[in-house]
Amino acid sequence: MSLTRILMFSIAATGIAFASWPALTASNALSGKSVVVSWSEERVQRLEGESQFSSVMRTGSFSAYISTQGRIFNRSTMTNPGARRGRGVTGSAERVGNEGNAKVSFQGNALVAVLLHEHGAMRILVTFDSGFTGCTAEVIRGKEAGANSMRANSLIRPGTRVEIQSVKTSGVTCSVRDGNVFAGG
Repeated sequence: MSLTRILMFSIAATGIAFASWPALTASNALSGKSVVVSWSEERVQRLEGESQFSSVMRTGSFSAYISTQGRIFNRSTMTNPGARRGRGVTGSAERVGNEGNAKVSFQGNALVAVLLHEHGAMRILVTFDSGFTGCTAEVIRGKEAGANSMRANSLIRPGTRVEIQSVKTSGVTCSVRDGNVFAGG
């Protein structure tokens, strides 16, 4: 079974498990609020076309704003920590709802974001406390069974594809904030 199918099954199972969650729904409780998830990745990767894989560190973030009309605006960001020292760059992709390779939805007391890649996917599972004022998150990135690597468009270098052989995710944090995290200032 492919990773994508496993992740989709996991999402469906999560929805079934939370179907009986108490009356307050996530989309209503989070109306006008933002959710921010951050993590670190230790990767073995190469830019598509390069011959050698190398170990790199990346930091990622996923932000979502739930409008008062219930629409989900989201942004994924990857940063090369070397950019802070003048080496490397950072990049992001912004989406409204389920555009492109990103599918974001509420499943009971959880927000689930799945970002599909060629031969792999990333799943961000945000689980809210009973009052929807706090959260915990899990970030998993994996490749399909039998695949040597997964390929994705680079957020750091737009127009470039990155080939990822393995990923170890750590340091995941999650917060719920009042207001629109994307509003300037």
